[in-house]
Amino acid sequence: MEQNTLAEPILKLDNVSYQYRNQYQAVDAVKEVSAEFYEGKMYAIIGKSGSGKSTLLSLMAGLALPTDGQVIYRGIATDSVDLDKYRRENVAVVYQSFNLFPLMTCLENVCFPLELLGNSPKGAAVIAKEYIGHVNLPETVYKRFPNMISGGEKQRVAIARALASGAKVILADEPTGNLDIANGEKIVQLLRDLASKDNYTVIVVTHDMSITQMVDEVMQMSDGYLLPLVAEGCG
Repeated sequence: MEQNTLAEPILKLDNVSYQYRNQYQAVDAVKEVSAEFYEGKMYAIIGKSGSGKSTLLSLMAGLALPTDGQVIYRGIATDSVDLDKYRRENVAVVYQSFNLFPLMTCLENVCFPLELLGNSPKGAAVIAKEYIGHVNLPETVYKRFPNMISGGEKQRVAIARALASGAKVILADEPTGNLDIANGEKIVQLLRDLASKDNYTVIVVTHDMSITQMVDEVMQMSDGYLLPLVAEGCG
């Protein structure tokens, strides 16, 4: 896929490797990965279980630092920043299992990152309602708890919470994994719109090959290596 040569990537992987030890041996989970991700684009990283794609997402999310190489956000490597601040403000992760707080209402879940950023509870609620509307959820979800809504609605609340953090990079880990086909397609379209219409960078790690038809660029993870593929859809 051609990129605008004048644009700088919002997120860059520079020869990234990651090794961890289990009780038997050292495992090279990610090997010499280099890639660039741009604003306004949606990417899919596909691969079998154990290929390293979830580990790579964790590195991009700042949940771990590379053993070698660098993850670079807006020109600054994650090994030189406050990782808590980076995770709180620059990247947001949307999980297969939603990871909503069960004892908070949907509105309170979306308010949570806004209050961490210093908004008052009242101010956070006003902004949170805007994000809930942006993901096409009705006002009736405000006072409902996560166990009172459907899986598709839970994922929309999770995406609204990610947007509320102010992060411009959305990392989605199997976002359709717990959804039926119809709701999965709606979530993928929502993520697609966030990239193409709202200029987010959306990176999806998935087994779902249908997602590859909706993205700008497809990459395949195999035995720790990341290989570019040709997207069949929107690129």
